Parts: sequence; C-alpha cells; structure tokens
Amino acid sequence: MTLNQLIEQLKQKGYKVTEPRKIILSILINNIETVITADELYLMVKLENKKINRSTVYRNIDILTELSLLYKTITPQGISKVKLKCTTSHHHHLICDICGKIVIYDDCEFTKYNKFAETNGFTLTGHTLELHGICTNCKSV
Repeated sequence: MTLNQLIEQLKQKGYKVTEPRKIILSILINNIETVITADELYLMVKLENKKINRSTVYRNIDILTELSLLYKTITPQGISKVKLKCTTSHHHHLICDICGKIVIYDDCEFTKYNKFAETNGFTLTGHTLELHGICTNCKSV
C-alpha cells in the first residue's frame, strides 16, 4: 500500500493527515517486511523529526490498529510488535524472533481447518497462523 492510499483511507475516516502521521506511515511502509515495537518505531520517527513525542507514536499505533491497517503480533518473549497489514490475498507469516523479518507463507489449509471446526460443532469465522523462528542472518551472528 502506498502513502497516498493510506492517507486517503485516513481522510475517508475523518482523520487529519499531520506531519507526524505521514512520517509514521512512511516508516511503516519502508519496514513492511519487518515487525517492529512501538519503541523501535518511535526511535525511527525521532531520526526524522526530533519534536515528535512518544505519545504521538503510540496514539497513531492505536488509530491505525482501530482502522485495521496494522498487523499486531506478540513474540514468544511477550513483546508486542506491529507492521502495516499486507494487501495481498489470505496468507500467513513466518517471523524471525530476533530481527522481526517476515516471510509470507501462502499455503493455507483452510478446508482442513474448516472440516476440523465442523467436526467439533463449530462454524469457522476465521483463523491466523504465525510461524516463529530465527532467520539465516540472525543465526550467523
């Protein structure tokens, strides 16, 4: 998703397009293949504009989450990380537990999950699957 597309979505929902918001969105776009913590995002924002405070970053994370524009995950260590949602078709993620790199995994056995749900008296309304590991770059460190 481009910066202009994200800005248009914000405008349609009645949100102002502020300079801090543009910086945050640009950073998220540039890190689309990585999950990052709010603090990591804040540090990247500070490199762009020293006047932007931590609460602005956190507030924008909340807004983007509310608008369903962010993908959130919790690492095995219990750390919350985010990235912009992908705009591709249904898929899953393989996430490096050290650097946050994401690889998209397109193979989904939804029919298998649906059959399992039906067998147990459930109507499946959705699912998520995250695979966690350590990428090649992080293993070699």
